[in-house]
Amino acid sequence: MVTSSSPGNTSVLILPSRQDYTHPAMAKKVQSNQIRTKLDIQLLALNVLTGINSDSILRVASKLNIPPKLADELTLVVDEKRGVSANKPLKTEEVKSFILIVCHLAKQNQSLIRRAVALMEQVAAQNTKPQSVTLLREYLDKFEKAYKQYHIYSEDTSHDNPEKLGLKLLVDLLFYSAPQGCSRLWSSLKF
Repeated sequence: MVTSSSPGNTSVLILPSRQDYTHPAMAKKVQSNQIRTKLDIQLLALNVLTGINSDSILRVASKLNIPPKLADELTLVVDEKRGVSANKPLKTEEVKSFILIVCHLAKQNQSLIRRAVALMEQVAAQNTKPQSVTLLREYLDKFEKAYKQYHIYSEDTSHDNPEKLGLKLLVDLLFYSAPQGCSRLWSSLKF
């Protein structure tokens, strides 16, 4: 609420709340594309670390009663056609389904994610490079290749430091594998 006052006249202007604000459409589309990219990259990191494949995603989607059409689209992220669907924004229900799948798969692979994060912390404490540990080296090498492959197909041309991003995603996946993981991932999207 904004109060405007002038001599002899005070008026109150009520601004719409965030959920009431639906324009401009372009801003919403850009945000939706960013959400799609973030979720794709989370799934990509999970795929690289754990070796999940299309069948894993389809099984989890079926178990969670997620429409097969959406599940098929998500399998493109872990297939050789990475990034093919990156330009297609997701609807709110699709985002929720995507989050459920990512968190469920992270929970199934929590011990491996936890081990990778523990090794990452150990390497940091010893002030050595992550490449000195086989699990982290293999993960980072695969992630960098997959990340570059993903960006070949996507409109997003930003190339962050893949190593730094890959390590951050390990920590994120650990949080998303926890009991409140879905709500954490949802809130991280700033939807």
